[in-house]
Amino acid sequence: MGSISHRHARRRGSLIVEAAICFVLLATAVMALMKLAQNSSRLSKQADQRLVATLAAENALERLHHVAGDELKSSADEVAAAIGEESRCDVEVTVEDFQSQSRSGFHLRVEATCSPEVRITLHDWRWDDDN
Repeated sequence: MGSISHRHARRRGSLIVEAAICFVLLATAVMALMKLAQNSSRLSKQADQRLVATLAAENALERLHHVAGDELKSSADEVAAAIGEESRCDVEVTVEDFQSQSRSGFHLRVEATCSPEVRITLHDWRWDDDN
């Protein structure tokens, strides 16, 4: 009879070790899933902000596409402010003159910033005779 209770005690001891190992594995898996969910949420939010910034910059370029060349510089700040208010991003439009051989035109740079991590910059070049 002594050997049966000795085997029973040894079995009970290994059960406690197995339960402890299972608990550690389960806790590790739960922590990994929580970290994965947190990173997924952060990346999803950043993707949304990137989309908003891209659409804001494209919208600004589209609005400026219909503005005559001699009015571009005066309209740039107005368009940037309107788009910034609509999108809740900081939008900055820069218009610079450029010359290429015998033709001249404008270089438009639109920068939309929705958070410190998300900044989108788009460029467009227009010749003076493009209307």
